[in-house]
Amino acid sequence: MSETIGVGIIGTGLSATMHVQALAQVPGVRVLAVSGTTRQKAAEFAARYGIPAAFDRVEDLLAWPGIQAIHLCTPPFAREEYVTMAARAGVHVLIEKPMARDLLEADRIIAACRAGGVTLGAMFQFRFMPLPQQIKRELDAGKLGRIFLADCRAKWWRDPAYYAGSSWRGRRALEGGAVLINQAIHTIDLLLWLAGPVRQVAGRVATAVHPIEMEDVAAATLEFASGAIGSLVASTATYPGFAEQIELHGERGSLILNQGDGIAEWRLKDAAPERVTAAEQRAESSRDPSRVSLVGHIAEFTDFYEAIRQRRPPAIDGQEGRKALEVVKAIQLSGARGGVPISLPLTGSFDSGGPAALD
Repeated sequence: MSETIGVGIIGTGLSATMHVQALAQVPGVRVLAVSGTTRQKAAEFAARYGIPAAFDRVEDLLAWPGIQAIHLCTPPFAREEYVTMAARAGVHVLIEKPMARDLLEADRIIAACRAGGVTLGAMFQFRFMPLPQQIKRELDAGKLGRIFLADCRAKWWRDPAYYAGSSWRGRRALEGGAVLINQAIHTIDLLLWLAGPVRQVAGRVATAVHPIEMEDVAAATLEFASGAIGSLVASTATYPGFAEQIELHGERGSLILNQGDGIAEWRLKDAAPERVTAAEQRAESSRDPSRVSLVGHIAEFTDFYEAIRQRRPPAIDGQEGRKALEVVKAIQLSGARGGVPISLPLTGSFDSGGPAALD
């Protein structure tokens, strides 16, 4: 084993908790420091997880001896600033989703890491879970043949306290969206990874239930670069919350993936129905954001640190992390314009997450 890599955690909330718990199961890394919005929060987090140092300033964490990489678990509005600081300090970055509030911000994050010569990884742990990994291999081998229809659903539930207890969730300037950019982006990323890139979307968004600025309901039609068509439905207002699902239909049959339930079903024309399960990836995150499986986190963290040691890009680098964000911004833009189709790639001629683009 190579020398242990020292890690800093920026943030003390739920995602930081998941990261530190998963890192405990990743060989060759050690969490050395944590920073939070207050010294007290950081100290309490550090004491809970046996972390040696706690700070209320990211500058101090980056200067702590042995820090070679950070896990950025802050709200979206703080991420560009901290990535830039880390890159200038020569510290590698693993950034939670969404990697940014808009595409211009994402591009600056990617450029900062490139200029600093540091590795940038983006969190989309669904790709690393057992069933998606197996499905990807089988799709690449032609199991469905040409895919002509690809759908995804992320009908989740978040109770009123989820938004009321936060100063940034669902706010345009601080999060850049709501259900699309926070919850459904996981399923969007998985759909793109399995079915290929999207070249046009037409979307509608609404704020139907929660008292927030951005969407808690969204629907879109998708046109893929391959010629396939598809759809997306997403919400955080659909009580009691349902496991996210992807359906792919091809020349040779169909695949239904119930991601949160850990179940995949193949229905092929020339074979008996096949049902595959992966209990280790089951989760209740559609109802409760704290009830997740860490198997994907552990696998993605392992790949990220192997990438650093091998001086290669991680499986999900900044450009990969940007792809789902681009679809999110296109759906929001289409919805703001009454559902008119939006072609991808989006140009940089507008602020893709700001009021001017969405009004």
